[in-house]
Amino acid sequence: MKTSFSFNKIATAVALLVGAHSAQALTPWTDGAPDIVIYTSGGAAQDRAIDLAVESALVEPGTSDWFSDVTSATGQRGSRWRTYYFRGKSTLGAGLAGAKIALEKRSYGAAGYGVVPLLANNGNGLPLEHLNIVGLPQSAWTSDGSKRWVATINAGNATTYLTKATSDGGFLGVDPEILLKPGTENYPEQVNEFTTGSPEANWPTNLRTVPRSGANGFNVVATGGLVYGIGVTQDLYKVLQAAQVKAGKLPADVVIGRYDDRSIPSLNRDFLGSLLAGKIKAWDQVKIVDKTDGNQVKSLTDPDILDAAGVDAPYKEQGTGEELTPVAIGRRNRGAAIGAVAYAKLLHYPALKSTNIPAPTTENDADEEEFTLPIAKSPGGVNGTIALLTDWQNGTNNTGFNNVPDGAGFAKRWGFAVNSGDRNAGVTANGTGGEPWRYIKIDGYAPTLANVASGSYPYWAEGVVLYRNFKPSDAQWSLKTRVLKAFADDLGSPTIAAAANANANLAFGRSGIFATTRDPRGFTSSIPFNDNNPVVPFTHNNAGITSLEIVPVVDENANDGFVNVELR
Repeated sequence: MKTSFSFNKIATAVALLVGAHSAQALTPWTDGAPDIVIYTSGGAAQDRAIDLAVESALVEPGTSDWFSDVTSATGQRGSRWRTYYFRGKSTLGAGLAGAKIALEKRSYGAAGYGVVPLLANNGNGLPLEHLNIVGLPQSAWTSDGSKRWVATINAGNATTYLTKATSDGGFLGVDPEILLKPGTENYPEQVNEFTTGSPEANWPTNLRTVPRSGANGFNVVATGGLVYGIGVTQDLYKVLQAAQVKAGKLPADVVIGRYDDRSIPSLNRDFLGSLLAGKIKAWDQVKIVDKTDGNQVKSLTDPDILDAAGVDAPYKEQGTGEELTPVAIGRRNRGAAIGAVAYAKLLHYPALKSTNIPAPTTENDADEEEFTLPIAKSPGGVNGTIALLTDWQNGTNNTGFNNVPDGAGFAKRWGFAVNSGDRNAGVTANGTGGEPWRYIKIDGYAPTLANVASGSYPYWAEGVVLYRNFKPSDAQWSLKTRVLKAFADDLGSPTIAAAANANANLAFGRSGIFATTRDPRGFTSSIPFNDNNPVVPFTHNNAGITSLEIVPVVDENANDGFVNVELR
């Protein structure tokens, strides 16, 4: 079975943070049913931090087992469901300390499933498929390390592993209102149930806000923020480097392929917005003035640039008769935080009237892909985005999104994708290792925590955990909300952020999640910025509401100063 980078590295980080696991851990076949079961749903962008926050804030050390789905094609654990089964930490107080608690996390459907299903039916919720561990024997699981259990879940066995229940809480890597835009690319779309092959019935399509008060009001707890990033296929990365060296935008001695801060190519927000909106059809249309060759104007596909980059020309479409090199766009499924943040930051969508919208998704069909310029795909999840970039770089079609045949394989494409900013840490500064894609800079700055803290890097957002204030129909609601609040608070702390970001030491700096000075606990940022105390003094919060529709500004409550802010 393929090793999962995130699963095993997180397990190690958890052990370092809260102590190694022991034989006290809980299993349903030995310890019986939980005293309290809490179901949650939402995006996967902060999964690393969620794992750590659960162990740190909720678990009596040494008492937890994790139960996860595993994707057979990739070996990815917990990409759709995970349940933590543990005894409540002594600090949780009466009713929770020592209790057997099962906290389930559904990521299937992305961030939109952390808000729409909770608000449905006047806040009573829409039942979803959640992972069920109660009553299952040990034989239903495969051991995947100390106190870690996995199962491949599919349509054939879904009724064994999944149960329909309403979510008690939602988690998002973005403010919920940016998703609640009916009729836009942000409003969450449904995914098919495993048990029926169809979406859940009665999905509301007209929600606009999360009620904060009243009988059906919700508590919306800020959880800090996340750095997002633009990933490009490895060949496109090298071509951009070569072109920018020739144009004088990168130092002349940059070694093609290197991945340190001075070598990473940059695209500005206006150009990235043009790409994302589908206004640039083909890479042949993108041109530079080659200052190393008499100021000649050259296309990105010019043989001189290809030679300098050391790459072959990618697939050229055959549908228009011009044999152009299509721009390949990796956007996201509707309701994904990563997509919503990109659209807001690069297109001001959908906040401004008459703004450009993201390029429409191209159907997964060879003919549609052959005759469409540019090509846009909408994978679900961070791992789906990474798999898409891999398919485009390698000329494969493991995702089902790259269907045009070419020789023995499929079309190789120069593509970019909106993504979280904390992946592919295996790439060295020399440009070796890791997955076959790379981050680029935006407006001259790489996706690092330090660049967010200085106000230099624009592609980031705060997240939230939300849950109902009252639920009279649930006798355990006060206990559940105490668990969710403790979890949300820890998820927004710099201690948890620093531990989670240990897996996000990229060759050019550390990325990942961060706390903010806006947090009511009064976190302060370090000057100069300290990756081990990742606190950012900027905020999208104004008048108590966090919104991507406003420009982030320095938090007036950040009384530690702003010397680290970029001045240029």
